[in-house]
Amino acid sequence: MITGSSRMRKQGKFLGQRANRRAFLRGAGGVALGLPFLEGLPERSAWAQNETPVFMFFMVAACGVVRNQFFPSSTGPLTTASMQGESKAVSALADHAANLLIVDGINYPGRLSNCGHAQGLVQSLTGAPVDGGGPSSKATGISADMLISGELNPSGVDPLTLYGGSKFYVAERISFSGPGNARPAERNPYNVYRSLIGLVGNGGDDMTDPDEVEGTANQLVLRENSVNDLIRDDLEGLLARSDLSAADRDRLDAHLTAVRELEKGMDQVGTTVCEEAGLDVSAIEALQNVNYQANGMIEDFVKLHSELVAWAFACNANRVATLQWGDGTDGTVYDVPSNSRKWGFHHVSHRMQDDVASGNDPTAEAAHVEIDALRMQTYKHTLDQFAARGLFDKAAVVWTNHVSDGPSHSFSNIPYVIGGNAGGALKQGEYVSGDGASNAALLTTLVRAAGASGSLGDGGTLDVILA
Repeated sequence: MITGSSRMRKQGKFLGQRANRRAFLRGAGGVALGLPFLEGLPERSAWAQNETPVFMFFMVAACGVVRNQFFPSSTGPLTTASMQGESKAVSALADHAANLLIVDGINYPGRLSNCGHAQGLVQSLTGAPVDGGGPSSKATGISADMLISGELNPSGVDPLTLYGGSKFYVAERISFSGPGNARPAERNPYNVYRSLIGLVGNGGDDMTDPDEVEGTANQLVLRENSVNDLIRDDLEGLLARSDLSAADRDRLDAHLTAVRELEKGMDQVGTTVCEEAGLDVSAIEALQNVNYQANGMIEDFVKLHSELVAWAFACNANRVATLQWGDGTDGTVYDVPSNSRKWGFHHVSHRMQDDVASGNDPTAEAAHVEIDALRMQTYKHTLDQFAARGLFDKAAVVWTNHVSDGPSHSFSNIPYVIGGNAGGALKQGEYVSGDGASNAALLTTLVRAAGASGSLGDGGTLDVILA
């Protein structure tokens, strides 16, 4: 486990070590809280008034979906009423119908062999065939997040790369810097939070002393205080400006509220871990050593990671993020009504307690349907965070899976749900079919929507998702 200054220096690579000093509020202990977009104060904003950044968040879940219980009944327009009227997993997203694009009929380029879980993960953001099988499966190309980062992030700033869940048989396999080079991901949301409040030092643009930031962050949580308390003087000076508009005040208030809610959420999750595991440690230590299999707490951590991504994007600290939502052979025991037998999700998806063969157990299928619905509720939480920060017209939140369904591990008809229009580039309020297009075409379209010029696969695009 990496701790202390080495952890902070690692985090700095994906959070922007050089940033606009004016776009932060500074406080005691070397912390700096990033400001959101302020329309009337471009000199204090996270980006200039004439700048239109587009942000991409790729979320890759595990073990497929129950297709006939996941998608709307037919392609076409999405409305709140029509989505609420169906008992499908995506009905949980009805409140965001106007800002959704659901895509089916997308295929991976590679052929299924050996462990489809690993092979699917490897192709999910590369759109390239796989080299090998099983847990040693390797990408044969770069991933979409790295293409975007390479063109749009400051030099040396990597994508925000996150992981929700335990690492079982197939760990990080979605972000690749090149053929065969899988990138590590951060599991602990507290470490990302600690980095976000240590972006800028008091004396300049470089990161402040990592150990100082770490100590200050720990004290904040232990004292049940907030980073907002430490930047109070600088905040009051900003609020006293007569040229701060009412809309900007509302944006700033929403930003500070979201930060505080995130801090309370981390403390609550860490405390719950302590209670359920009988640990005599602080909430911080519990977050460092959590058993992600327990009672589906993976969803709690995915929510925290999503809040951090929304925060980072609102402050223009990074243009792209990825989150692997579970190990390729995810053993999380979800506490849903039909899983009273306490099967791990991998076995639920196989419909039998076997890591290789697949069955047709109806109780396991019912549990998978419930897990799909639960995951869409977590995805809704992510969309809620982006909506609250006004990011839907500046971002796309791309949810997908590494296989189409559990029993077959199929690489055809991979599900996609996209929230936000990526700066107006993407259709909204529709459910469309890609008619067998490669996911390389979909990913290339998203890379271009983000403002980058790179391509994946054959370089083609998927026009059916464009506005």
